[in-house]
Amino acid sequence: MNIEQLEQHLNIDANAYTETSLAALNYYMQRFMFTVPFENIDVQNGVAISVNLETIYNKVVNHKRGGFCYELNSLFKAYLEAKGFVVHMVSATIHIPGGGKSLDGSHVSLIVTIDEQRYMTDVGFGDLPVQALPITNVEDAQTIININGQYRAITNNNHLVYSQKLIEGAWVTQYEAVLIPKSIEAFGYNIEYNQYHPDSIFVQRLLITQPQSFGRATMSHEQLTLTKGPQKEKYPVTSNNYRQLLQKYFNLDVTINRLEK
Repeated sequence: MNIEQLEQHLNIDANAYTETSLAALNYYMQRFMFTVPFENIDVQNGVAISVNLETIYNKVVNHKRGGFCYELNSLFKAYLEAKGFVVHMVSATIHIPGGGKSLDGSHVSLIVTIDEQRYMTDVGFGDLPVQALPITNVEDAQTIININGQYRAITNNNHLVYSQKLIEGAWVTQYEAVLIPKSIEAFGYNIEYNQYHPDSIFVQRLLITQPQSFGRATMSHEQLTLTKGPQKEKYPVTSNNYRQLLQKYFNLDVTINRLEK
């Protein structure tokens, strides 16, 4: 992996920070998330996902693509480690509206430790702020506010951390993560499931999402949703307009087989 070329792709000023710090971490996160979209186009097109670091790097940098959590957080972890950060990959379970949960390990997140403070650092999830979330007990919770809402990461001191968003006055858990370091190889079953199993949401639906200056853009094979604070604007996606929408909001130039039919 060529760090210099990756930083050029992400428009990162390599001289902006010379030491690890929260400010540096947030800067790197913002540049990554505003450049690299979360997308499952390969899954939709039947292209096998690889978590080999050089393959991910080639996909993101040379082909100007995004990926889903296993790819994006693997690449960002390697980059942060090259910059001197202490980073651990952890297994997470997504909470589904209505009280359900996804398979254990259906999501992978990152934990970065700076001066003994742990931060949830996730560039591979569909709705998080573009900065790290300090992990605290609920009594000491620190809320991170950005254009898309209010977020926090709390732990119950039982090796679990909960990523939460404030929705209609209540804190709603987006996912829970186990605070035990894992390697990407430990997620083999989940990676296979998410790209091939008919019950996988990634198999069933196209999902592309990325933070924007106005909020967030999210695209399925049916519609484009532009979230601007509390407002949501929705537009139809068709075989005639999807390539223009991909380019305008996600800087992607790729064919989606499902939308070519």
